[in-house]
Amino acid sequence: MRTLSFTLMWMACAAAMSATVYKWVDENGVIHYSDQPHPGAQKMQIEPAQTYTPAPVTVPARVSAEEETAQDGQRYRRCDVLDPSDDDVLFNTSTVTVQLGIDPELRPEDRVVIVLDGRRLPGLPASGNVVTISPVYRGTHSLVAAVENARGEVLCQSAAITFHVRQPSVQAPNPANRPRF
Repeated sequence: MRTLSFTLMWMACAAAMSATVYKWVDENGVIHYSDQPHPGAQKMQIEPAQTYTPAPVTVPARVSAEEETAQDGQRYRRCDVLDPSDDDVLFNTSTVTVQLGIDPELRPEDRVVIVLDGRRLPGLPASGNVVTISPVYRGTHSLVAAVENARGEVLCQSAAITFHVRQPSVQAPNPANRPRF
């Protein structure tokens, strides 16, 4: 198993360096890989390494306080995430309820936008100052809430908070063996 792991790792490194790789089988039936040609070796076609580049998250430019006041005579004084609080640990859940502190209350023409892990979440059901996010998988997450007007301009934005979701694992079924935060 170690030989296979090493071989695969070596092949990945070779592919990353765009090197030519040769494969041959010796008299004992053992498969060998090398960057040097060997009698009876086959030249391997190595695919380039797969990469992923996430799409950039676009957050509309903030409207200045003067512009907002001129638009409707009133601006948001506060836009905070009240729950979960920063560095909270949530156990055995895949749904997170976010409670917002918005002052003054959300105007009918404005909407709440949630950005979870750098990704804007579309179509969230909002009830007053409460937003439910589902599913939220185990791990560490960052969350930002913003209030936008009908043109998509950010009127108010909270500070980023971090929270952790812990769920039981088949690898650590006994609570005494689970890692602690």
